[in-house]
Amino acid sequence: MEFFLSMVLAHVIADFILQSPQVAAGKCRGLPRAYLLHFGGHFIALALLTHPYFSPATVLLWFALPAAHLLLDWLKNHLFPPEHPADAFIFVLDQALHLLLIFAAWQWIDPPLCKPVASFYQSLLAPAGRSLLGGAAQFLLIAVIYGYVIFGGAVLVRKVLDLETLRLPEPAGKFGDTRQAGRYIGMFERALIITLTLTGAFTSIAFVFTAKSIARYKELENRDFAEYYLAGTLLSTLLAILGGLLLRAALAAA
Repeated sequence: MEFFLSMVLAHVIADFILQSPQVAAGKCRGLPRAYLLHFGGHFIALALLTHPYFSPATVLLWFALPAAHLLLDWLKNHLFPPEHPADAFIFVLDQALHLLLIFAAWQWIDPPLCKPVASFYQSLLAPAGRSLLGGAAQFLLIAVIYGYVIFGGAVLVRKVLDLETLRLPEPAGKFGDTRQAGRYIGMFERALIITLTLTGAFTSIAFVFTAKSIARYKELENRDFAEYYLAGTLLSTLLAILGGLLLRAALAAA
């Protein structure tokens, strides 16, 4: 399971953290350089997180999995333009296919820890640190769900808010500056809510929602912005709560 979670975490890092908006836009335009940069990000993240399972098959996977990922991206970009009305649904479907691809790779190769590499890292750790290695699966699971909710959630919320019915009428004017700030506020908001859900502090979530609304009080007088804000906040909150509940259930079952 640790190997599978390592591959998923590498995907989250490469797709949502290492991939810049410029690279994503370049892929949509079919630029080879953008695809090469995305391949490099996936290769580096995958190699760093799975090198403790070093083997010839693992090295082959470092090249094969990013290549298959880029093939899926190329097909998506050629079949569906960036402004497709169902762009949010296409994003969810695309992520599901990537996870299915990772699962298939895990079924093909599930190598044991490479003893020399494991011994090297154990020699660097104190006894207390070595005991933490036994809970590696839980740490990886926490990182995967937090990563998907915080960073993947930012992409999904943006795609939903870019729907024609929700899009702000003045993207470059009065409300233009709120979008980038709102992205980072949403990321902190989801990180906080998923943590509160994980710890069972559900009543505190209302405080987060209220505090955010107070900060936007004057802007909420504009009906277009109020609808835009409410849709984004509710979706962001829903993703964080669902992620927290999923993580809580998974940790309880472990």
